Amino acid sequence: MRVRAEEVLGDILFDMWDIDMRDNTELRKEKLFGNKINMAARDLVMLLFAIEDKLDIRIDKESIMNGKFDTFDHIVDLICNALS
Repeated sequence: MRVRAEEVLGDILFDMWDIDMRDNTELRKEKLFGNKINMAARDLVMLLFAIEDKLDIRIDKESIMNGKFDTFDHIVDLICNALS
């Protein structure tokens, strides 16, 4: 399940923003809002909708409000939770 979540998230980030995290394990720990990735708030909203649409899931809004929708690895965890 985790591999599928990583593939889908990696594909979305690459297709929509040309951000390649598929092989960059260090970048996966960086904040999406941070200086290295520098996504805007609207990008995160678009990312959320793309994930939910592609996988037909709903990410827990409380986790988002608690700041857990912030890195590649954390979002993969949220996807896995939604899929289980």
